[in-house]
Amino acid sequence: MARRYLEADGRAIHYRVIGDGPAVIMLHDSPRSSRLHLATMHALSRHFRVYALDTPGYGNSEPLGSADPTIADFATALDAVIRALGIEGAPIYATHTSAKIALEYAASRANSYGEHEAKRTGTAQTGCLILDGLSIPVARTDPAFISAYMRPFLLDEAGAYLAAEWTRMRDMVRWFPWFAPSPQTRMPTAQPTDAWISAYMIDFLSAGPNYSSAYAAAMRYDPMPSLMRVTSPVLVAARSDDVLYASLDRVPVAENTALAVKRLPPDLATWLAWLENTLASAVENMSPAPPLPAQPTTGAIYVDLPHGRMRVHRSGPPGDRPLLILSAPTTLQALAWQAGSPDRSTLVPELPGFGESDPLPSPTLEAATDALAAMLEQLGYAQVDLLAIGFATPLGCTLARRYPGAIARVILDGCYSLDEQEARTLAEQVAPVFPFDRGGGHIHRTWHMLRDGEAAWPWHDGSADAARGLAPILAARPLHDALLGVLKQPERYGDCARAALQSDEEARYPAFPQNALLLHRLGDRGYAGATNLAARLPRASLEERPANLTDTVQIVTHFLSKDAHVAEAVA
Repeated sequence: MARRYLEADGRAIHYRVIGDGPAVIMLHDSPRSSRLHLATMHALSRHFRVYALDTPGYGNSEPLGSADPTIADFATALDAVIRALGIEGAPIYATHTSAKIALEYAASRANSYGEHEAKRTGTAQTGCLILDGLSIPVARTDPAFISAYMRPFLLDEAGAYLAAEWTRMRDMVRWFPWFAPSPQTRMPTAQPTDAWISAYMIDFLSAGPNYSSAYAAAMRYDPMPSLMRVTSPVLVAARSDDVLYASLDRVPVAENTALAVKRLPPDLATWLAWLENTLASAVENMSPAPPLPAQPTTGAIYVDLPHGRMRVHRSGPPGDRPLLILSAPTTLQALAWQAGSPDRSTLVPELPGFGESDPLPSPTLEAATDALAAMLEQLGYAQVDLLAIGFATPLGCTLARRYPGAIARVILDGCYSLDEQEARTLAEQVAPVFPFDRGGGHIHRTWHMLRDGEAAWPWHDGSADAARGLAPILAARPLHDALLGVLKQPERYGDCARAALQSDEEARYPAFPQNALLLHRLGDRGYAGATNLAARLPRASLEERPANLTDTVQIVTHFLSKDAHVAEAVA
């Protein structure tokens, strides 16, 4: 399974792709992402190249610019993505919200393309559509109902939104509508598994404030005009346990010969066999899918490495020597540094095991540095400057030591000092695995672990000696993003931080030859090792770390600028 970004109409779109052969496209419902189709993609990949797209604003795709987008807006965006992939004419499987997007896409293409052009070029406007669960309401949906159902998803710095959204998510699978619980509105379906809830909540939180964009647009959209004018083959299907099963009776098959209806039993194996056979008929005589397009030159990117993939956040103007910023166990600190350095080219990788980056088979400092060096090589960077923060400072030292040609200058912000027993104990506590809780307790515990880490070192120490004097990062958005990264890999997100703590002290902070700036802060236990490490390095300087990030960025900028002038003079 490959992960990629592409740029379409100036917007970064994320997609998953697997398999070889003719292309088929899969779209998800709201508020899900392409994650929804993982199992189905693996099954279909035996015969097809399967592309699963994240709708704008969902998963890892950037949202549409409109504050109140329509299904037509999403259809236009879908058209741009399919063109960018070079797979026009591929069959599309779409479910619930995306069924309306795909339908509008096909109907709009029919209008703009025209039968004459289709005959002249010998190509169809679109491929076959398989619309699995298409809502065809008897009457226009009441705007008041849409407003209540789509209550805004609002982040807040106290984390209260997590309880509200967890409860909404649980109620959405019990009652329809979720905000009107009663015996009459209870859905006669089994409650989902813990694994399903975990995956759903990741998608729900990933959409966040964009949660209602396509969802509300679908509720406002009347599919009947498009059903009447679409000319590509459209198969409207549903399983008997789908809440939209009754809509099959309203598909105007008598008025439009391009339409057909398929009623399916609830059995998933039967459904998958039907889908596979239907797609096989749709791609008959189609050529294999074209090569994947290049990923964008800016923004986030996926890099394929020997052990798996790594997601890297890129920012700032292009530069020959960007600043590689590392933090662990999350990217909370690294992304704050990146945001505070808009005038410099910066790279923030999600370290192996965190967020979207695959874990290492054997998580050691050496293996992690090999992965980082391979990432830099693939991105074409012969040399970078390095900033390592907190629990990532051992990783930064190891990278500088093992790859001196790739690392020009080093800044360390937060070198700690622990004896072997303290290190072993902290390795068990630095990145805990909070067991899944149907009451959402694991999410709240993770949220407060992140906040506590901004107030104390280490995060779980409530003593006065552990209190930090640094300006804490407590804004809702960065905490939300760090939370998501942990939830995506709750057992592995702390791999790199634990690997450092499990090393002996000499291996944890090896000496390296590059010019280095070590930031220290008296009275902060998170900086207790800076002075001793600086004394062991051949070309290191110490500087007091200000409490706020803005002043600290200026110190680092001055160091890099001054060191560059010295290097030029020597040369």
